[in-house]
This record gives sequence, structure tokens and C-alpha cells, in this order.
Amino acid sequence: MKEAMQDKSKGTILVFVLALIVLIGVLSLRLMKETVQELRHVSQSYKRNDLQTHGYVALDVAVGVINDFKDNEGTLYSPEQGWGNPFEYSGVRPSDLAFSENFDQEQGQFPIEWSIIITDESAKIPFFQVSEKDLVALFSVMRAEEDSLVDEDDGQPFYDALLDWQDADDEDRDEGAEDDYYEDLDPPYFTSGKPLESFDEFRWIKGFAHNEEDPEDSGFFYDAKGYETIHQQNFEKSFSFHHDGIVNVNGLLQNPFLAKFLCGDDDDLYEDFMAGPDDDSGFPYFTSLTTNPRHSDMFARMRSIRGIELGTTVSMIRVEIMVRRGKSKFGLTALLGPKNPSPSASKGARQKKPKPSKINQAFGYPWHVLTLRENENLID
Repeated sequence: MKEAMQDKSKGTILVFVLALIVLIGVLSLRLMKETVQELRHVSQSYKRNDLQTHGYVALDVAVGVINDFKDNEGTLYSPEQGWGNPFEYSGVRPSDLAFSENFDQEQGQFPIEWSIIITDESAKIPFFQVSEKDLVALFSVMRAEEDSLVDEDDGQPFYDALLDWQDADDEDRDEGAEDDYYEDLDPPYFTSGKPLESFDEFRWIKGFAHNEEDPEDSGFFYDAKGYETIHQQNFEKSFSFHHDGIVNVNGLLQNPFLAKFLCGDDDDLYEDFMAGPDDDSGFPYFTSLTTNPRHSDMFARMRSIRGIELGTTVSMIRVEIMVRRGKSKFGLTALLGPKNPSPSASKGARQKKPKPSKINQAFGYPWHVLTLRENENLID
């Protein structure tokens, strides 16, 4: 009996060892496969350079199309004019831009895919032009979500925490937080002590990021898993750290959240605006704030509610480019400003815009490249 139990025990151990060997073998094969794939990717540096080249060519195509509309029509009102889809307008495709003799063969095996997203950055409100009253009201509305009753005090803690994060002193506001609060967190850190420069900073500010010890009053912009909430997404689409001039109302037609904010509690004003232009121009965008009496009254009411200067022209453009070939991809994001902005486009500017580089000036690029990032998430 004892020998039978020993044999059974040995058999169990043998099965376990065999299963372990199989598991290790599977994991090793998987690791070898991924390693070989990574080596192939790393060894083909010219492929990455190729995608980078295509990315900048796509940027040139976008700028060329935008500038073509600017020269021909004189004024940019909205991507709805036709410059929002440069490939469709220009008819340019990767096959038209062969960089090697074997391009056609390479394109057949690993086709290059382009995508360009163009948005009107000047259709966003300059972040530092929003008053305390309006920002508190905005946070309160966000906090209420679908609830019809909005408690205006609900937004104050977030505003106080935001101000404490930016100021240089160590005095807590009524519902804010200074270094002594953040030092007790895991890991500990300190407040910035300077104006906000990135939406990503909200991850570190009390209330905006999730706090396990205070789940009900935190996670406003980022949930427990670190994902952006709908409030953060709406905020990013509506405010800008780069644009500091007049807000283009045409972009609001695609951003109901921001349009609602500018119209305040006036639901009739909001519905009137979202109905779009009703003049004889036939355009799906506004070309003037004053030529139509209805428009003039409507925009005057919108300005009086938030005190934000409004216009109908584009003064800053965001171009987001993604180039893919197989599993490889290259991302390029640029912020563009006109070389000779109109006086109204810079009215109310908080600070001078960055000057173009000497290379930019010597090359004669038709637009100022204000910011250029590769393979980064440039939302700010």
C-alpha cells in the first residue's frame, strides 16, 4: 500500500514537471517570436525614416491645401470650406511619392496608410482668459452630469485645488490643497507653483485624479484605472494653452459642449446658435457676426454671458498626421499660425506668440509652425 502511494506521488510530480516544461516551452517560443519581430523592426531603420518622410510630406500637402484656400478665398472660416480633407482635395496619394525604385513592390506587400485630422485650434477658448466665476460654473455643471439640478458650490473645490496647484505660496484655499496634502500621498510630490502648461497635469491635482481614500470627491477627470473621463475629453476639446486670441464660433457648431458653456443657462440662445447660419450665403458656417441682424443679436448675447471675444475666422490650426505601414507607425502633430495674422486675430492675446525659427523664415514656409511634435500625444 505504501509503495502504491509512493508510485502515485511520483506520477503526480512527473505530470507536474511535464506540464511545467510545456508551459516554459510555450512561453519561450512566444518570447523568441516577439524578440525576432522586434529585431526585424529595429534593424530596418530606413523603414522608420521612410515613414517619417511620408509624415512630413503629408504635412506639406496639408499646408499646401490650406494655403491654396487662403490665397484663393482670402479668409479661412472653417474646415467645412474644403481644406479639412487635404488628400481628397489634392488627389495626392503615397503612390505618387515613390522614394525608391522598389516602391511599387513594397507598397503591394506593406501598403502605406495616411490619415490627416485638421482641427481649428482657434475654436477653443484660451484657458487663461476664463474667469473664476465661469470656471466654477463649468465644473459645477460637469459635476451635476445628467442631474437637472446644478449646485454652483460643487465646482469650487476643483477651482481652489487648481489655483493652489499653480500659485507660489503655501496657504491653502478653503477647499484647495498645498504641498502638505500632496506630500502624504503615495508617491509624494509637490505642487507645480506655476501656471498650468498641460492638460496632463490634471492627473496630479486633488479631485481631478482618482483617490482611493476619497472616491466620491475625486476622479473628476481621470478614473480609478487612469483613463480620461468624458469631462476631461470635453475640457480638452474646448480649451487651449496655445491659442490666446478671438474664439472662432464656427468650430462651436461641432462642439455642443463648448457652445452650451458660452450660452450659459439660455437654452433658446443655444438652440438658435446650433441651428447654424440662416442667411443667403448657403455656407454651413458663419462669415460675419454683424451682417445678419439675427446673428448680431445672438453673438452679442453670447459675449455678454462669458465675456469671451468671438469671431468667424481661423487663426490657428492643429494638424495631426498618422502614417502606418504594417505594424509600424509614425505620428506627427503641428500647430500652425498664419504669417500675417489680422489685427483681430491677436486682439486680447495674453502673451506674444513664439517666433518662427530662422530655418522657417529662410525656407519661406507659408505658415508659422508654432509647435511640432513627433510620436507624441499633443493635446495641450
